[in-house]
Amino acid sequence: MSRPPPALTPRVFLQVELKSQEAQSLQQQRDQYLGHLQQYVAAYQQQVATYQQLTSEKEVLHNQLLLQTQLVDQLQQQEAQGKAVAEMARQELQETQERLEAVTQQNQQLRAQLSLMAHPGEGTGTCSQEEERAPGRRGDC
Repeated sequence: MSRPPPALTPRVFLQVELKSQEAQSLQQQRDQYLGHLQQYVAAYQQQVATYQQLTSEKEVLHNQLLLQTQLVDQLQQQEAQGKAVAEMARQELQETQERLEAVTQQNQQLRAQLSLMAHPGEGTGTCSQEEERAPGRRGDC
């Protein structure tokens, strides 16, 4: 069996020891990087979940906004229709009141004419009330 020269052994041993320490240091670095990478992945996944939740909430809010906009439009249309109906009703009421006033005046005129026809000679001014009540008068005034 041949042995390596004694002078080389400590040097090789030292190199092996240095390489071993270097490998161990690289493994620790790798483990640190892996830990950081796992933290980044977890943070990224959390951000993705948050983004998806915000996107979902945004969609819900957008749909609610559209619905509310439609409801406001419907209310405005109903208000406009209500105003139009109220204006038409006001005009009809005014026209009806005017016709009622005209009919009332016509009715008063007809009553006055009917009264004159029922009592001819009254109100003509030929006899006073005192003359009609006088004794001996027979209503020929």
